[in-house]
Order: sequence, then structure tokens, then C-alpha cells
Amino acid sequence: MALRPRTIKAGSLAAIAVPSVLGSTLVAPASAFAPVVQDIPGAATATQAPKSLFTSTVQPTLSQVAVQIRQQAEQVKQAQQAPATTAVQPIQKTYTAQAVQPAQATQQAAPSATFQSAQAAQTTQAAQPSAQPAQTAQDAQSASGVAATRTNQTFLSYTSPAGTTSQYHVYAEGVDFSKPVGVVFYFDGDYWRNDQSKVYDPSGELAQMAASAAAQNMLFVPVISPDTNRYDAGVSWWEDMERNGEFFRSFASSFIAANGVDSSNVWTMGYSGGAEFITYELNTKPQTWRNGGGSIMVAGGGLDEGTPSAALKSQPMFWYANSNDGTGETYPQTWSARGAVEGGYDAYLAAGYTNASATVLNGSGHFDYNFSQILSNSLSKGKATAAPKVEQKAEQKTEQKSEQKQQSTQRARTMSSATYQSYTSPAGTTSQYHVYANNLDYSKPVGVVFYFDGDYWQRDESKVYTPDEGMLAAMGKIANARNMVFVPVISPDTNASGAGITWWEDLDANGEYFRSFAKSFVSENNLDASQVWTMGYSGGAEFITYELTDHNTSWRNGGGSIMVAGGDSDGSVDADATTKASPMYWWVGAKDTSGNTYPVTWSARGAVESGYNAYLGAGFSDARVKLIDGFSHHDYDLPHILASSLDFAGKTPALGYSDLSDSNPNYNEISWNSDHRIMLGFADGTFRPNASVNRAQLATYLYRVAGRPAVNAPAVSPFSDVPTNHPAYKEIYWLSQQGISGSDFRPLEAVTESTMAEFMYRAAGSPAQAQGGYASQALAWAASNGIGTGSTSSAAITRDAMAGYLYIYAN
Repeated sequence: MALRPRTIKAGSLAAIAVPSVLGSTLVAPASAFAPVVQDIPGAATATQAPKSLFTSTVQPTLSQVAVQIRQQAEQVKQAQQAPATTAVQPIQKTYTAQAVQPAQATQQAAPSATFQSAQAAQTTQAAQPSAQPAQTAQDAQSASGVAATRTNQTFLSYTSPAGTTSQYHVYAEGVDFSKPVGVVFYFDGDYWRNDQSKVYDPSGELAQMAASAAAQNMLFVPVISPDTNRYDAGVSWWEDMERNGEFFRSFASSFIAANGVDSSNVWTMGYSGGAEFITYELNTKPQTWRNGGGSIMVAGGGLDEGTPSAALKSQPMFWYANSNDGTGETYPQTWSARGAVEGGYDAYLAAGYTNASATVLNGSGHFDYNFSQILSNSLSKGKATAAPKVEQKAEQKTEQKSEQKQQSTQRARTMSSATYQSYTSPAGTTSQYHVYANNLDYSKPVGVVFYFDGDYWQRDESKVYTPDEGMLAAMGKIANARNMVFVPVISPDTNASGAGITWWEDLDANGEYFRSFAKSFVSENNLDASQVWTMGYSGGAEFITYELTDHNTSWRNGGGSIMVAGGDSDGSVDADATTKASPMYWWVGAKDTSGNTYPVTWSARGAVESGYNAYLGAGFSDARVKLIDGFSHHDYDLPHILASSLDFAGKTPALGYSDLSDSNPNYNEISWNSDHRIMLGFADGTFRPNASVNRAQLATYLYRVAGRPAVNAPAVSPFSDVPTNHPAYKEIYWLSQQGISGSDFRPLEAVTESTMAEFMYRAAGSPAQAQGGYASQALAWAASNGIGTGSTSSAAITRDAMAGYLYIYAN
């Protein structure tokens, strides 16, 4: 994930003027959303490689190794004698047994992941003809879950909720299911072709490793990376780690549940790039898929970013490296497996891991490990060092749960507003937050809005330090009126980098802190986890789109996200199906482009449009952008934006129109019109989205938007073509009183953009408006409010488009 530059030094926050419905008695449920197609992503910043504590050389970071690999991939591919293929050949490779040595003094290492060198890879190729992997009846198993497996099965398939698919093997023979059963998940190293990885030879060394696991009454499950070599850099676990992590966590949870595995005895084992996947991804993210076990890293497992998960601190972390497995043994040749092992060990040890060890073996290099022996020794060592379990009697557990539930309910019912409350996450990160909880009805579900402010240099530049006045208080009232708690959270950033206080720097650490806080806050206050919203401004918006929505979302199961003046994405959006169905609403001023922030090269509008396009392309079905005319980076009416977004969400009932589906881009706007009885369907059950709108119909819609005011229409019609018994006579006369002149009205004439602009402009009271290059003040006014484009085309406006324009006009 590319980090973006700093974005802002917060300035004044004067409220903007937002058009309202003149003379309307309606409660405006939302504000306008209009699609944006521009894509102007922010720039990325480079990271500097940390220096190893064990060698005099500067070792590459994980991201730098990825760049090296991509740059050299084509050269290496050309050097290989055989073309790449997906066919499988058995690996003809002998692994020399190595006795596991006691842990020696370790040295820090370069974080990274590796490929076998081209020369070493070629030595592992077999001479036999290629063959396809053996398939089983379970091969079609998909995202619905995994089946319970009591026998050895190979090449089973699993698809995660995000749509990522890969295969796995299950070794179950020799496991006694009448006793507690554990599991070892195995991730192999990187490879160019299938015949270079042991995961495609189920009868080879994997079977030996399975025997080591079975001896401890554990299933052995090698998982094939879902990587497809799309970067022409080989197949790995550590590239696209977030996507691969989502896939594996989903798979592991399903597999453990389906097979009745003891979730306190779940181990992961990885080799080279697979070891990196464990230390960089799995052990730095929430461990909801297990509550015990351990990790085994062979010839890899560094850490140059991310925060180790506090949930694992007492669980075994065992690293192994051959003494000669240093630089030159792998591709790229600048990377050292032994260095990565020692560096990862030091990082986790410093993070408080009490059962961590690194063992240097007497092996000759990167391809000389006895995996079955390492697994056997590690499991035995882990069992010997595991903390004893304390079992509670069933009645004690029931009583305890009942007491906890009662306490949770009591906390929710006595919840009150408070400022500068403190929270410390399991990883030791501390920050503060405010709570606005006035006039809540606890007899109904109570939701929550978490707010993240933009970046700042000094406290007085951020609204999170003025909780009793200004926008926070107004936003609190907005949320409370909708039976939601409002909780602004102060970033735990300490400006250690000298770049100000942000949410988007140290994303992993800040994400760990907030997810832990949110989960605790929602649970302890008995809040509705399906109504958890996040709202961010500038850097806070970036935090939502880069970290919260694109990572583990177990802290909520519904709600939505609101991004103001920010919310970019690097394009690799990865989320589960529930998150993809949640609202994602971006807001930005049309003039909030480069030059409005620090650094001046960054554009909030570009970030918004880039993020919107990325999430829309990733399958988010309710992703929308509201482009506000004018306004710079410091002029957003956040209370109005919050109210509009919350009220707009969820307005997608089953309308029942036979010719309308929720794939229509104006479905939500049509729904809003239907809810407020403004623009309705026809007696035959259709909506006719592609039909045109005539002038009489538009007069009726505008009259309804205005709140259906009393009209004293004359007994003699002032229009030559509208008799007093016309179905819309009253509405047409009302519109004429707003400034539409002429003795003929032409009620059946199709509405063009010019007509719509003129009608709406008059109904709004003809506000002052510079022409701005348009043919009339009405067109200029309409376009400046997001209603049309200012076109003088004679094309008729369709009904679904009109529904969208009416929604914008009304709000």
C-alpha cells in the first residue's frame, strides 16, 4: 500500500451554504450525490531501508525487495530453460536432516521475502513429463465453507467472501477425533513454477510433515498461495499480503469450525516467503480465527513494519535458519534468510513475546532443511512451554456470561457524555476520545459514529480539541437525534516522524489501536454492531479507506463510511461481502485541488475521485461521491454532511417496480422519491425509468418537494392549454406563481435540461447567480448545485435521471 504525502494544516472551518428546499415542510433526509469519473491519485512517498543490526550492510525492506523482483523478473524468466506452466511435476529434491540446535545469540536481519535463485530452481526440476494435479470430489468446495475431512484429501478448493480462490490439502490419517484435535497450516516458499514447490507434491515431504503433526493429534493442512504471478515475479505469499491474509483468515475460520478443531491449538508454519507471510501479516492482525497455538518460521520471518498482535504474546514463536543461509543464497541475492530470521526474532522479542526463540542450524543453505523434524521438535517444545489451561465448570461459565451481559446492559443504559476519556490497546497504544450520548432511547438499538479529524501541527488546529463547542457539539446532536452515539477519537500519533499528527501515518499501529477500541466500546456499551459508522476528514478519511475498510472488520457487522476531502486508495481494495454492501460516501469541494493543502502537490478532490473509483471497481454497491461546487479544503459543513449521509443510507427498499432493479445508478434516488411520495410509479407496477418527463409532471414533482402548500387556484384557468379540470392544474398554477410566465404552458412537452433548470430556479426563489458562461442564470445556478451540466441540448430528460435531479434539488 502506497503512503500518500501529508495533506493539511488545518485552518478555519466556516460552514458552507448548502441549498435547502424553500417553503418545504419535508425533513431533508440527505444531500446530493453525483458520480465522479475523474481519477487523479495522490503521490506516493518512498520509504528508507532500515539498517541491519547484525551486518554492516543496509538490507532491503519488504517493499524494496518487491520492486527489485519486479524489475528483474523478466530477465530471470528469460534465463530459465523451460517456459512457465501450471502443470505439476514431482519434486526430485533431497532434504538433508539437520538436528535442531539450541537458540544462539541472534542478529537483526533484513526484512523481506525471497525466491529461489534461477540456478537453484533449475536444480529442483524433474525430468518426468508434466501432469495435472490430482482432483477430488471436494475440488469444487467454495465460499460457502469447507467440509469436515476425516481422510487425506488433496487439491480441495476454497473461495473467500472477497472472491479469492485457492487450493489446500488435508492430512487427517492417524488423527484421533475422539480427542481434542489441533491443526498445522503450512505455507511454502516462493516459486516460479509449480514443480518448484512442495505443495504440489502431496506424497512427498508434505506426507512426512503430516506424520509429525499426527503424532501430536493434529491435522496438517498445506495451503497453496492464491497469488497468480500477476506481477511476473513468481508465486508468493508475501505479495498482496492483505488479500492473501483475508483469504487465509476466512479459510482458517471455516476449516476450524467445520472440522471441530480445538481453536486453542492452531499452529502456522512457513518456509521463506511463507514465513514472511506469518510474521508480516498473520501475526500482526487480529486473531479471531484462533485463540492459541504457535508459529514456526523457517528461513524467513522478518519484520520491518506492522505491530505484532498482543493476543499472541504468550504463544510460541520459533524461528529456524541454516548458518550459511545468508546473502547470495536466494533471489534477489541481496536478501539474507538468516538475517530475516534474526531480525524477526528481535522485533517480536522487543514487542514482549515471552516464548520466542531463534535457532541457527548447521545446514548448508537455503534449500537444505528437514521440515518434518523441525515441525516435530517445535510442536513438542511448544507443548512443553504452553501455559496450563484453567477450565471452568459449566455453571460457572453460564453465571459469568449472565453477569457480563447484565453489566454490559447496565453500562449502556447509564451511558453519558464525557470528554477526554482514555483507552490503551492490548499492544500498549494509548489515546483519548470524547462521547456524545444525550437523549438516547435505550429501548431501541443504539448505533455509533466514530469520527477521525484531519492532520494538524498544533492542538488548536484540530476540532477534536474543542469538544464543547463548534462542529463536534453540532455533530453530536446530529448523531444523537438519530439514536446514535457520536465518538470523536484522537489519533495516537505522537509526531515522532516530525510530519505532524495524523491518522494515516503508522496505519498498522493506528488501525490496531482503533479496532481494539471500537470492538471494546461497542461491546461494553451494548451498541448495535450493525449500525457502526466511521467518518473522517482529510487524513482521517484516508485512514478509513486505506486501513479500516480494507482490513479486518470484525469490530462491526454493518454501518457505513463517510469520507470528506480525502479517502484515496492504492487500487488494491480487498473486503468481504458484508463490507462491500455497506455505504461508502465521499464529499469534496470542486476547488479543493492541489495548492489547498500541505504539500501543495496533493489534491483532496483527486484523492476522493481515485478512492471512489477504486472502491466502485472493487464491487462496493453503494459507493457515491458528492461534488460540492466551490469551497476549499477548510470550508466543509460537517454536521450537514453527517446528517445527509446517515439519512441517505438504507433508503433502498424493495420498490416492487417490475422494470427497475437495484443496479440502476439512480435506484437510491428513486427510492427517496418513492419514500416521500414525490415521484411515483404507474398503475401497471412499472416505473418506466427510460421514459421522458413532461412539463406538467415536473410541476407536480416540484410542488410536492415544496411541501404541498395550499393553493387558491382561480376558477378560470390563466393558461390556454391547461383547463381547470386538468389533473395537474393546481400544481401548474402554483409553479406559475413562482415566476413561470406565459399564457400557454405546454403541459405535454418533454422536459429538457434548460426547462428543468428554469422551473427549479424559479421554484427556489430565483437566487442571485452569475451566468458563469451558461446561456441563462437558471442553467448556471442549476449546474453550480450539481443539477445537470448546464447544457442547452434539446434532449429529453428520462425519469430515472429526473429522480436523481429532484433528490439533489430537494437536499
